[in-house]
Amino acid sequence: MNFLHYPVMNREVLEILAGTRKKLFVDCTVGGGGHSRRILAAFPGSRVIAIDQDGESLALARENLREYGARVRFHQGTYLSLFADFDLRRPAVSGVLVDPGISTVQLKDGRRGFSHTQDGPLDMRKDAGSGSTAADVLNTFPEERLADLFARYGEVPYARRLAKAVIEKRLFTPWSSTAQLRLLVEALTHWHPRPGLVHPAAQVFQALRIFVNRELEGLDAWLEKIPGHLPAGSRVVFLTYHSLEDRLVKRGFQELQRRKQVELLRPFPAKPGRDEIAENLASRSAKLRALEVA
Repeated sequence: MNFLHYPVMNREVLEILAGTRKKLFVDCTVGGGGHSRRILAAFPGSRVIAIDQDGESLALARENLREYGARVRFHQGTYLSLFADFDLRRPAVSGVLVDPGISTVQLKDGRRGFSHTQDGPLDMRKDAGSGSTAADVLNTFPEERLADLFARYGEVPYARRLAKAVIEKRLFTPWSSTAQLRLLVEALTHWHPRPGLVHPAAQVFQALRIFVNRELEGLDAWLEKIPGHLPAGSRVVFLTYHSLEDRLVKRGFQELQRRKQVELLRPFPAKPGRDEIAENLASRSAKLRALEVA
């Protein structure tokens, strides 16, 4: 088995899901199967619909969850297409988990281009069979659009300088590798590693990944659909990893509560504890929000 996908805030997730009927759960971003495995083990009578946009991650989850046999159903897609792909009122789903972070499996695979620490092609597509790559974006977008992309999706403070530098570099050499981009960011920011400091390229890579995979498109509309597509008593757990996504989820949940369509669970957001962060540094930015359908 290959469980490189660390299930972030798994204890908190299980505590929330334990308050449901514990019959059918949907893991909308199954990755390597870390969360799903713990759900299946914690609730022996339950079943899981395991979904992932990334075909390689889905294949890994199939391997890692093989022992659970018919208790797991696999489906390639995203949480944004969940309500179109499944009628979740008919099987009376108990809970939905959305954990859209990049898994350790994806980060460690240099061929995917998700991490500034791994040299490889500037791809960044979760679905490797469709859409433009990060290299396509860097090689074709005009300066103003690049600056807006870096500022909006990565909150990069030097977005304009970065966009200008990207244009200047591509006049001589096309963008193709993660190392190229990391070195440019390090030069622009005069980067010197120090304990506790996050590498400045992390924000830049985040911006490109969000844009390439259209991660925020349709999130508002998806949140609106929750009460009409899930049965009363079912719970939704949503993990976020950056402020843009978290603000959308926070506002969406609050609006549903204002309409009395859901009840927010516990004082949220919950955050990982020190022990978890020490074990899995990538979890440090995670926030967990949850609701129960009224």
